[in-house]
Amino acid sequence: MRLIKKLNVVQDAQSLSPSIQKSVLAWCKVVKHADWNNLDDIRKTYDRSVDQVGKFLVFNIKSYRLIVVCNFKAKIIYYRYLLSHEEYDKGRWKL
Repeated sequence: MRLIKKLNVVQDAQSLSPSIQKSVLAWCKVVKHADWNNLDDIRKTYDRSVDQVGKFLVFNIKSYRLIVVCNFKAKIIYYRYLLSHEEYDKGRWKL
């Protein structure tokens, strides 16, 4: 898969704890080597750590939610947000 705005996700993670940074970088590496065709393929990799919310896919990474949009046909994942659970629960990211 091709990750669009990888630099943004890495920059957003830099202000967080080292364990979150490491997890986000690991997620980026998995995405780079993935060949996902649908949500079920992602769940084979991430099990219950990913949910679909409208057009978004939401990955649960420790105490954060990594939100993306995925175009399976084009093999592209667009990074949108990296939010704490509290920020995520406010729902403003859905707008």
